[in-house]
Amino acid sequence: YPLCALAVSDERPVSTQSTWRITNSADHARWCVVFAQLIIDSENHGIHGFLTRIRDDNHTPCRGVRIEDMGTKFGCNGVDNGKLWFDHVRVPREALLNATSNVAPDGTFTSVIKKKRARFLRVADQLLSGRVCIAAMCLGASKTALTVALRYSASRKTVGKTGKSDTPILDYQLQQRALMPLLAETRA
Repeated sequence: YPLCALAVSDERPVSTQSTWRITNSADHARWCVVFAQLIIDSENHGIHGFLTRIRDDNHTPCRGVRIEDMGTKFGCNGVDNGKLWFDHVRVPREALLNATSNVAPDGTFTSVIKKKRARFLRVADQLLSGRVCIAAMCLGASKTALTVALRYSASRKTVGKTGKSDTPILDYQLQQRALMPLLAETRA
């Protein structure tokens, strides 16, 4: 999720800077949610989410938006992550994801959550839950991969001390040093 600063000008928030990564932005996304500092008349009202157009109907980046592919990602190359830059991108105040806060046409800010820190924690909670899910999926994938590798290593026979194919490759120190530290880290 991009994070930048927004200021209200002529009833419209204006993005002033950013460079972050967002899923599906390199090739496919036309919209993204930008989490940004909301600033009205030089008063910072904390981080809020804004639905922001990054490509038009012809799939061309919108004015002030620069998009690049993030490149090779370890273990996630099927995910179309990209880098986004915003240079004075205008979004209407109606783009504010306003479940708890709002900006009136005259620029008046209101929120059911009075403290800026509490508003931030509400937004951070939403972002954190996604990160926890990603970590849990990675741990599950690690456990599955290690299970396959250990079972294969325990069943694959190689020529042992007897001269016959009767020794599992897991009996060899080289194989143990490759797999056991990973097993210990995954189970810890």
